[in-house]
Amino acid sequence: MNFHIQINTNNIFSQRSGGICFTGLQKILLLLFFLLNLTFLTYAQRPGQSIRKMNKMMDELYYDKSDTSRLSNQQKGILPIPIIVTEPALGGFGGGVALGYLHSNKRSYRKDTPATVTGIFGGMTMNKSWLYGVAHSGTFLNDHIRYTGGVIDSRVNIAFYREFLSVTIPLKVRMDMWGTAHKLLFRLGETNLFLGPRYIFSKTVSHPDISTSNPGLDSLINSITGSSKLGLMGVVFSFKNVKNTFSPDRGFDVGLYLDYNATFFGGDENFLKSEAYAKYYFQPVPKLYGAIRFEGEFIESNAPFYAIPYIDLRGVPAMRYQGDNVILTETQWRWAFYKDLSVLGFVGTAKAMNDFSNFNDAEWIYNYGGGIRYTLKKLFGIRLGVDTAWSNEDFAWYISVGTSF
Repeated sequence: MNFHIQINTNNIFSQRSGGICFTGLQKILLLLFFLLNLTFLTYAQRPGQSIRKMNKMMDELYYDKSDTSRLSNQQKGILPIPIIVTEPALGGFGGGVALGYLHSNKRSYRKDTPATVTGIFGGMTMNKSWLYGVAHSGTFLNDHIRYTGGVIDSRVNIAFYREFLSVTIPLKVRMDMWGTAHKLLFRLGETNLFLGPRYIFSKTVSHPDISTSNPGLDSLINSITGSSKLGLMGVVFSFKNVKNTFSPDRGFDVGLYLDYNATFFGGDENFLKSEAYAKYYFQPVPKLYGAIRFEGEFIESNAPFYAIPYIDLRGVPAMRYQGDNVILTETQWRWAFYKDLSVLGFVGTAKAMNDFSNFNDAEWIYNYGGGIRYTLKKLFGIRLGVDTAWSNEDFAWYISVGTSF
């Protein structure tokens, strides 16, 4: 049984909402930082503000009216944040702390301006994985320009799965990685369309935790051993028009990423990487909310093993199914049956393959499950709850804050 936390990441380091993303393993490394954006927007308090004024402001932030700009415009301050990490791939349990500063956005009159956040963070898990770093997300020129950037250093102990003699075996690896990522998006006119460049650099040293005299295994071990660098320069296209960023119910969220890793940009190899996603949230009848998403991630075969795409579905362990080409779809349905309480169910399927010519031979990976939610109306309509999920070979349960879809 697995247990871990799903957090809505909003606009900081989130691949699905137009933010910066690292590839493969690096997505997992940013789990600790994901908590910063949500918590700062929700709890950061203006120094000296009275409890009465704070409560009055929070009473006005109901689900149908909430937007992050009202809080980010009115509040600023420093806040320590405890972090719990329960990702099975990182040992099942861990913790850390983040210290962030929420800046005021008084210069922007646009109602949906994201908060400006600067933070430092760090943590460790039970399998001796650790991470620390610093990051910043801000807007300029009345939210016509958005910047997100950060630097992290980490050690991650994780298993990668490879086939040997027709059997899939886990290969435990210690990854020492540091990296930096920066993204600059420009709003197209007064629309919700954003376009801009991003740059990602990371250096990783891999140490497999296995020894053998079998020549076949030696070849596999050598493929995940040594030092490598990524230097990705890319273009980001993002369109997001949803009601309630934290827990969407209606609207579209679409993104496209085109990246080129090259020695000229600091990488060891030259290869292309692309990713596209589309989400649609809708309400067919009162109290019933549906959502559907499609995703595809593609990379050339000379990429390092940790940058290879993997299937990202609830109930499926991270890095369990990798391939140069990954496609997936998932749908979720939520029924608001009583006041702020709701139940939901979801089902999805995906394939990971090294070549589309192997599509018919690639295994269909599936997930299904359900959960319960409670809507925190006074905190931007954020939904808090628990999910249980099954897949081909695994079961997991999750604490969900915000959207897990």
